[in-house]
Amino acid sequence: MKLQYFELDKPYVENQQRIEELMDSAALTYEEARIKDYRQNWKDLRRAFVYESKCMTSMVERLFKPVVTKDCWKIIVECVDTISNPSIMNLLGVYTVQVLFDFSSYKTLSPLEQKKLLLEALVKGVKRVFQELSIPCSLIEDVVNEIEKNDYENSWEWKRKKIQSTTYSIQVEHQLDKVDLFWKIGHKGKIIRQLIQSCPAHEMDYGAKLGKLETKGNSLYLLDKQNEVVSKISVSE
Repeated sequence: MKLQYFELDKPYVENQQRIEELMDSAALTYEEARIKDYRQNWKDLRRAFVYESKCMTSMVERLFKPVVTKDCWKIIVECVDTISNPSIMNLLGVYTVQVLFDFSSYKTLSPLEQKKLLLEALVKGVKRVFQELSIPCSLIEDVVNEIEKNDYENSWEWKRKKIQSTTYSIQVEHQLDKVDLFWKIGHKGKIIRQLIQSCPAHEMDYGAKLGKLETKGNSLYLLDKQNEVVSKISVSE
């Protein structure tokens, strides 16, 4: 089994007052009211946090060299106001650990400082699991050093194609709130960038747009995973 996936999460915190109000107003059982409270008041907040954190977790995944383990393929770090479970849990190879996270301060920070706080929380949790599994912490520290060298900018080239003296590539820029896809055109020392589109900040969304580059006639096409045209650009053969 290879460890290569990392995620930050914002687990549900029960609100007793809201749950009791739902039980009284809608004649629900405790569990029914709890589920309704989660869907109404927490689900979207959790999703938004997970999407924002993907800016850093996906960069860690891209730079981290998969390591062989006995029974771990993913680590989830739960960001919480209060530690409710100090143990490290393992469910079917997914290790989960809780770390303290100041959500109030996080919301007031600049995007750069938010990225730093997200990465700090992830690394803190990951190191706890690494110590449990006897994995050298230097493996994640090397990734952090690389991220710092890149000023926390999660930007990379997906694919490139050279036609005559011109190079065409797809550039991916992963921000906290979105992922931008660009055409990057290099010719005689000059670089031109053209925005293709902005996508939600999750691999399932922007990753679906990245199928393949294909040349037809005087055009270069970016096709999605379903072979549908995402974008095309004129090229000189």
